[in-house]
Amino acid sequence: MDTNTMLKIPMQFFAEDPAGTEPTGTAGAQEPTAPQGTEPKPAENNPAPASDKTFSQVDVDRIVAERLERQQKKFAAEKEEAAKLAKMNAEEKAKYAAQKREEELTARETAIQKKELRFEALNILEENKLPAKLVDCIDLTSAETSKASIEAIKAAWTEALTAAVDARLKSDPPAYSGGNKNTDPFLTEFGS
Repeated sequence: MDTNTMLKIPMQFFAEDPAGTEPTGTAGAQEPTAPQGTEPKPAENNPAPASDKTFSQVDVDRIVAERLERQQKKFAAEKEEAAKLAKMNAEEKAKYAAQKREEELTARETAIQKKELRFEALNILEENKLPAKLVDCIDLTSAETSKASIEAIKAAWTEALTAAVDARLKSDPPAYSGGNKNTDPFLTEFGS
């Protein structure tokens, strides 16, 4: 396409005017202004509304004390471990590091296994048309215990659902409307 035949738009027309003069073509347009005596406040003076929760000095002291205690325990544990490492020779340090890595790997493996079992439990609950919220009630220590938990939950869920449906469907027979019994052709045939 030829660039000379394209529609030319004066881009400078849409740019801001640093001098503050009105650009041509907008002489009749007026900007909306605020009523006199009220100036719009800058965003810096209007902070976001603070949360409604306020703390008393006792609460703040308690929170700070708890946080300080946690940090001190963490620091003491790190200091103790550093002292323990300083007493060890190179072979003991390597053995200790290997043991620590093994413990970390075991913890990670256990966490991954729990996630996998949780995912499988969610799939089984979905297949059995049970609510996904019930996954928190399942014992996720092993595949066998989780399957047994799901079967127990399924049986209890079905039993509770059946009882609730039966209770809703159970109703008293309709009451007699009080009309004349003698005019009912069905009852007159039986001589009542």
